[in-house]
Amino acid sequence: MAIAQAMCRLFTFHQLVTCSMKGATTTTGSPRPSLPAAERNAIIDVIAKTVDKPLVDVEEKMRGCLRHLRLMNN
Repeated sequence: MAIAQAMCRLFTFHQLVTCSMKGATTTTGSPRPSLPAAERNAIIDVIAKTVDKPLVDVEEKMRGCLRHLRLMNN
């Protein structure tokens, strides 16, 4: 929940439903633009330190939030 709230505060709704984490190729083969790197990395760092979790765990949760938002808005 904290990850989703932080993402909603730093990124626009349009960014959340159209961007991927790092701009990598999707399963459909069409790359999406990445979320702004500075803001993305700031969220990951702060949340990982706050909840004492590895960065990769926080990144995966963020990816899940992005997928969920895209599915809800398609």
